[in-house]
Amino acid sequence: MSNLTITNPFNVLSKREKEVLDLMLQGAQVKDISASLSLKSNTISTFKKSILFKMKVKNNIELFKLAQEHKIV
Repeated sequence: MSNLTITNPFNVLSKREKEVLDLMLQGAQVKDISASLSLKSNTISTFKKSILFKMKVKNNIELFKLAQEHKIV
């Protein structure tokens, strides 16, 4: 079972990145995530870029597919 933990790429995300990810996967836009987490839009955009980079995907669609593969959504 511990091998599943290692192979799940989402485990490398910080707590805040996971919060942003959850909202992204629900379809929230940057401005909505910004309001929800009381952070600036630029900060959310930075988190989003970091998430996409760490997950090695190019866009939200690829991110969503990856999340489905790892049963995040």
